[in-house]
Amino acid sequence: MMRVAAVLAVAVALVAAVIAEETGGDDAPRPHIFMVIVDDFGWAEVGYHRSEEYKQDVQTPTIDALVQEGIELNRHYVHYACTPNPCQPGCGMPQNMTGVAEHLQSAGYATHFVGKWDVGMTTPQHTPKGRGYDTSLNYFGHGNWMWSEAEWQGSYNHRSDLPPCEPPACFKDFWETDKPAAELNGTQYEEAIFRDRVYSILEQHDPSTPLFLTYASKVAHYPLQAPIEYQEKFSFIEEPHRRVYHAMVAFLDDNLANFTSLLKSKGMWNNTLMVLTSDNGGYVKSFLGDCDNNTSHGYACFNGEAGANYPLQGGKYSTLEGGVRVNAFVSGGFVPEERRGTREDEMVHVADWYATFAALAGVDPTDHRAAQHNLPPIDSLNIWPLLSGANVSSPRQTLLIDPHALIWGKWKVLHGNVIEANWGGPQYPNASTADDPIENYSRNCSQGCLYNVHDDPSERTDLAASEPEQLQTMLQMLQLQAQSIWSQPIGQIDPACSTAAMDRYNGFIGPWLDVDGQLL
Repeated sequence: MMRVAAVLAVAVALVAAVIAEETGGDDAPRPHIFMVIVDDFGWAEVGYHRSEEYKQDVQTPTIDALVQEGIELNRHYVHYACTPNPCQPGCGMPQNMTGVAEHLQSAGYATHFVGKWDVGMTTPQHTPKGRGYDTSLNYFGHGNWMWSEAEWQGSYNHRSDLPPCEPPACFKDFWETDKPAAELNGTQYEEAIFRDRVYSILEQHDPSTPLFLTYASKVAHYPLQAPIEYQEKFSFIEEPHRRVYHAMVAFLDDNLANFTSLLKSKGMWNNTLMVLTSDNGGYVKSFLGDCDNNTSHGYACFNGEAGANYPLQGGKYSTLEGGVRVNAFVSGGFVPEERRGTREDEMVHVADWYATFAALAGVDPTDHRAAQHNLPPIDSLNIWPLLSGANVSSPRQTLLIDPHALIWGKWKVLHGNVIEANWGGPQYPNASTADDPIENYSRNCSQGCLYNVHDDPSERTDLAASEPEQLQTMLQMLQLQAQSIWSQPIGQIDPACSTAAMDRYNGFIGPWLDVDGQLL
């Protein structure tokens, strides 16, 4: 689902005209860009969002230090869930839309992708290579098993065993640029494989060439798995789901320490812009099964309550702040010195990195190919003037979350039935978690609920009764902007996808249409 708001389209069209002014002209240095996307990363799963009293079960020293050296993005918004099955032909980004890596590649950037893709694989053009990445090491779906790269296939209700997973029951989901990653499959813990690949890219990179590196971590999406030595660091946590979740986050934190240290040793950090964001809020669903305790790899957890978003309300799948307002920051030496160690309370959306990265690279972000195929323009705004300190307000003042939720400045309106309408506590376990999951709660906003999410990010005070005129204004804006939503048609799962996995890729999923000029 994408929205096409006329006012934003006009703003985006102006970006190309002011790129030189905003980035310092044609001679301005083009930064290395290191984009880190964390999966299902709860708001309360970082030290900088915890009070000292409740920091015991969070070990994120690297992330906390990067925030202190950079800019905390306190109102960074995303969508509340990920995309459909990769074997659905319409899954992910439409074929004739241009990815941001394509723009940066055209500007002379070396481009690499490592981690979770989850935006399509119908044809080779849908893969990272087809979207502008020189190299990639990725899986295509929502999640996979981290010791075997086998498809996860969703939750397993009330199962305590690891399901057998060999073709044709399920396939491997692991891909290297233009072929299955067969040589790396099953060699070690998946995040360690990703770590080694990112480290190799950085080691081999020529610092004189601008770099665009996207690391979309498997942390901390189901199924939850982590090396046993990391699980043992959190042995004081009784609940296995939470123990493994924190172990995964700690592994990620160590990875980031390795990457940033290497960037510094190569002299690249001073000209690097690092961006970290979660894809959505932490998972707050009820348990659907126990964790399996494998003696060689420790616990593996299939599904259930894991993420903590305190003090925000709700979580993944919800339009409440816990679902759409996420951990995010920028860091690196490219951040102006006077902006380091600050918190930005202006609104930013994850889509805004598209226009921002293009502006920093000195290229026009306009998607001309999409226009030629009657697809909507990008909904992205250049936020570098805000981050650099040139502007004090964000160009992003309006955000349509879905047809039932809209943010405008400090105001947020919700309409209809709102799911996951409850709060967890400051440390797990606590009220409204596993024994009484947040997903059990909903709120009736059929007449509209109104919140000031700047002053009340926890959405505890509904102002609909005290601000009736503001409520009506917001409801009218919501109705108008909802009409601008453009939906990508999603087809049924194509059996030809499995046929290609069996006959062409020896048990790995991958593109199945327009491969070598033929339909499989």
